[in-house]
Amino acid sequence: MMTPRKRGHKWEITYRIPGYTKTFSERFETEEEAILRCAEIAVAKKEGTLTPPVKGRKVKPITVSQLMDEFVYTYGTSHWGESYLSLAKHRVEHYIKPYLGYYLVKHITPALLEQYYSDLLTRPAVHMKGHRHTSTVSFDVMEKCHSLIRSSLNMAVRWGYINHNPAEYVILPNRPMSRPREVWDPETARRALDCCEDPVLRLCMLLSIACSLRIGEILGLQWKNVHLYENKLSYLEVRQELKRCNKQSLAELKAQNRSDVFFEFDLNNPTAESVLVLKKPKTETSIRRVYLSSTASRALREIRHLQQILKEDAAVYYDYDLVIAHPDGRPVELRSIDKAFKKLIQKHHFPVVVFHSLRHLSASLKLQFSGGDIKAVQGDMGHAQSRMVTQVYSHTFDEDRQHLATLIDKGFFHVEETDSEKMDLVLKHLKQNPKLLDLLLAMSD
Repeated sequence: MMTPRKRGHKWEITYRIPGYTKTFSERFETEEEAILRCAEIAVAKKEGTLTPPVKGRKVKPITVSQLMDEFVYTYGTSHWGESYLSLAKHRVEHYIKPYLGYYLVKHITPALLEQYYSDLLTRPAVHMKGHRHTSTVSFDVMEKCHSLIRSSLNMAVRWGYINHNPAEYVILPNRPMSRPREVWDPETARRALDCCEDPVLRLCMLLSIACSLRIGEILGLQWKNVHLYENKLSYLEVRQELKRCNKQSLAELKAQNRSDVFFEFDLNNPTAESVLVLKKPKTETSIRRVYLSSTASRALREIRHLQQILKEDAAVYYDYDLVIAHPDGRPVELRSIDKAFKKLIQKHHFPVVVFHSLRHLSASLKLQFSGGDIKAVQGDMGHAQSRMVTQVYSHTFDEDRQHLATLIDKGFFHVEETDSEKMDLVLKHLKQNPKLLDLLLAMSD
């Protein structure tokens, strides 16, 4: 086993490489760097990938701040989308540079990074518009900072600034216990739809529940992608999403012909740092066809009729062909829907949930009504992996669990329903279908 030895002010390791007769030596500033290199050599030997060190290579004295700038500019603008590029810049400027920026890259150690991650969780959060507010840096943000640092240090190894990546040996703090997302039960969602007097918000809620659409996909939906029929099943096509993007990040991607933006809205605000756009959806699998229930089709027809009236009456109408639009045709942003949704909850004292929870409800309902057809639900959701449906978006309701208990009784213990239970079931169906009672009464006359 290799053991670092002190040579003057540096630490030296000596090792052999299979196929070479001579020994190789390397020197490091600290003992910890030498120990890490020993571990790296041991792994490379085991995998058969160990090669001689490059003679005469000098490690460039570069700071973490300089490395992050080079990494984002050289790698980020060539590989990341606008959303991740903007988020990465935000995290570099507010969470990495202020605490690690002045360190030389070659002085970064696992111990230093582990201390930094622990400290970061106690630091005040710096929020981007439209993102969840927390008083201190969340675990998820800390984890994403670690991912950025690890990736940048991997590039530093490739670029010859350091010999190994200390971030690979880091043990992150334990993830705190997370609470499951609050989701309405079906009855609450039905009551909320009945109580909603805002036609735009109601349609957004319907499309989220019935079609499993993300809010950006709903707000970016255009009439050219909505196909309403009388004699066959109607459907819509998800081809873009509405998003507010950072202008500088967009310009950098355009310069490399990597922009996925179809259209920029000119809303007469040249000083703004961001711009509202229609762009490609989140992933390739997000581009999909979703079939419409009769309720969703009817709501779409109603909103289209309302828009036609507004177009005829308005002195100025901005016709962007948007399904969800302000009375003058301008696009509706996420914050407007969030505000209206919160107002609906407060007015009618519904359990507090976020709008995105309706998509969770949608997945659960479709799993329930389809008998667990995961692939069909995955197709509606627009996910590449089915585990996203089963692990993230499915929620169980008390009604399902009660029914499951009854099935166990019938299928395993062979216990029949009592007359009382049968009556409860009949009353439940009558409550859900009031017209059935009228039909039964008519038959009894």
